[in-house]
Amino acid sequence: MTMVPASIVSLLEPLETFEEIRRKAVRLGDRVCDLSYANPYQGAQEGALMALRDALAQRRLLGLQYAPFGGQTIARRLVADALRQSHNLPFRYRDVVLTPGAMSALQIALLAADAPGGEVIIPTPCWLDYPVYVRHIGAAPVMVPPNRNATLDPAAIALAVTEQTRVVLLSHPSNPTGENYSHATLDALTSAISARATALGATITLIADETHRDFTAPNSYQSLVRYFPRTVIVYSFGKYHYMQGQRLGYAAVSPSHPNRAEIAPELERWTRITGIATPTALMQQALPRLLALTYDHGWLNSWRGRLMHRLRASGYRTVEADATLFVYVETPPGFTDWEFTRRLATRGVLVLPAPVFHHAAWFRLALTGSEPMLERALSVFEEEAAQCLA
Repeated sequence: MTMVPASIVSLLEPLETFEEIRRKAVRLGDRVCDLSYANPYQGAQEGALMALRDALAQRRLLGLQYAPFGGQTIARRLVADALRQSHNLPFRYRDVVLTPGAMSALQIALLAADAPGGEVIIPTPCWLDYPVYVRHIGAAPVMVPPNRNATLDPAAIALAVTEQTRVVLLSHPSNPTGENYSHATLDALTSAISARATALGATITLIADETHRDFTAPNSYQSLVRYFPRTVIVYSFGKYHYMQGQRLGYAAVSPSHPNRAEIAPELERWTRITGIATPTALMQQALPRLLALTYDHGWLNSWRGRLMHRLRASGYRTVEADATLFVYVETPPGFTDWEFTRRLATRGVLVLPAPVFHHAAWFRLALTGSEPMLERALSVFEEEAAQCLA
């Protein structure tokens, strides 16, 4: 007997199925090439580790005290300053609510957008737990499939808007596809949503998951806040610094949001109501150092390019990934996504199949494995292609 509603259990099952596959594969020990999750096998960034050490060494009398809901004011000011520079918009500290990671930020953003009882449009493939959170708060997830190339379909998303639509939730750049959406795509998407919402009299909030925005080419990232005034950003520091388990993030209300003054206090209240609270005091003290850190991702761009080139040369089809830590690959003909995932796992290569992302017939590769791990996995893909794609 389970107390979890069946409508949520069905959304949880794909990842639980994959975990069963993973548990069997890890028995292979060092031969396992884990390209499923974005766990950094090279370890956390050294600068981030130094930031944590320095924060812990401060030893202030009340340095590890409770933080106010929304986070420490100085930390919020620093995030707002950083957003002003990166997004070229006049963010204030009260626009920013610190959270224990982007997952927490997303939940309070949905609640502050009055999603319960309404519909939340989610373009697929999407991050695995978007619809889980939506159902949990009493809203209805409306999953919109991509075009045949597994990329965003602005027209289909706009057509999904109804009088009941409260939120459009989008990961940009995309997890799992690795696509950094272009100006043309973002403009088409937001223009179509705005026109449809106006025609129907719907008030829609766009929640922009910007967790992977740091893994883009310099000056190539364009935030949705530039296109759609009623936007709330959610973000996590963990991905960029390779310390996902430390849970530091925020929700930030666009300075152009027509209800800007009301939304941020609502976000603060929801951190209290839900028990999400704030990040640890230690992480908030480390935040000034973390904001100042930048890293060279040349290795990531190189690996992404090499991997896509070799996969395509072998006959696989991929999304044109130019951002994030991921590459999205079409399952070879003759196999379901689960069949090919299991086939790879028997050879020690772990990938996440598309059903985890509420899609089908594709799979995701993470680029955070060690170099020997990635090379061996590529060899397996090439050998499989020789059999399956010949």
